[in-house]
Amino acid sequence: MSSDEKLISSSRVAEAISRITSHTDRDLFDSGFAELLLDLLNIDQIKLYKVLYEYNQPEYYCMLDFSNDKRVVYGADQSPPKVHDKQRIAAFDDCLTGKCTTFTSIKQNDTAMLYPVFNYLDQITSIFCVRNFETAPDNDQPLISSLFTIYRNHLHLIDKTEHDTLTGLLNRRTFDRDLCKILTQSHQVSDPSLLTNNNKPRRRRNSSDKKGNWLAVIDIDFFKHINDKYGHLYGDEVLLLLSNIMRKTFRTYDKMFRFGGEEFVVILRTTNQTDARLILERFRKNIEEFAFPQVGNVTVSIGYVEITNQAIPAEILGHADNALYYAKKHGRNQLANFEKLVAEGKISPAKAITPSEVELF
Repeated sequence: MSSDEKLISSSRVAEAISRITSHTDRDLFDSGFAELLLDLLNIDQIKLYKVLYEYNQPEYYCMLDFSNDKRVVYGADQSPPKVHDKQRIAAFDDCLTGKCTTFTSIKQNDTAMLYPVFNYLDQITSIFCVRNFETAPDNDQPLISSLFTIYRNHLHLIDKTEHDTLTGLLNRRTFDRDLCKILTQSHQVSDPSLLTNNNKPRRRRNSSDKKGNWLAVIDIDFFKHINDKYGHLYGDEVLLLLSNIMRKTFRTYDKMFRFGGEEFVVILRTTNQTDARLILERFRKNIEEFAFPQVGNVTVSIGYVEITNQAIPAEILGHADNALYYAKKHGRNQLANFEKLVAEGKISPAKAITPSEVELF
């Protein structure tokens, strides 16, 4: 390679790195990095798999799939496909166990390099699968290694800004962004079966079976009393244990946030009204039955609402809050659905119940 060619190559790399590290959004950063690898290197395909745990066992979900002729990203309103292929799962498990880059043969004549991605707590949260790595020139390998080092370093910074320090759940700032994403993407009909011949959305016959996204606000009952009686150290332990129960109760692709203080928010993705209530009720019951050290029994009240693209973020959150305050005012330790309360005439969407109308603690 001539000195001019090296200069051009170095300029391309520097420009690409500058472009992707300008992102503070995890999804945009992941997509930009995948684009960078395809653009600079001689590889066939790159996929990103998220590592999530169900009953302490790792499960793998494909979040993006890029090649020279396609770009597939699973957005905020879609359920990513789960990996079921045993050979692929075994390769991912080896990567998790070794905590290092792994060369694997996924299928006959189909090789790949697996690059584990660590969060700021040194836990593997996702794996990049780069297919036909061996076709890349030898002098590309140090470049790939350096690019992944830059990726991991920048990802640590993003992780720290997206997560709550105490519980490790996503924070309020991330919630605002993710809810806006869901509302933006929900304007697009992603299921071809819901389109008529003229590409207009087809109405479902049974609206109760419709799958959508749901927002739930969760508040710990009498949390101020817990802090006053047992101290903030035990209060923080309640928050930590509750967040752990959230991770175990909700599904792998739901989004969980600590909203501030003793208030949490969950976005249930792609489910119907019946299942949304069952999932939230299961969580409420899990909290009620859990023995918190020193503190004993703790309960939560939950208000939830369907996320619709006709509403703005503040309105959706306000509706869930209205339902939550109703649950607080009428006994606590229960669920309340905004749409159901409005339909039954128990609350009015035009006149919200405010925190001043009910003793929350």
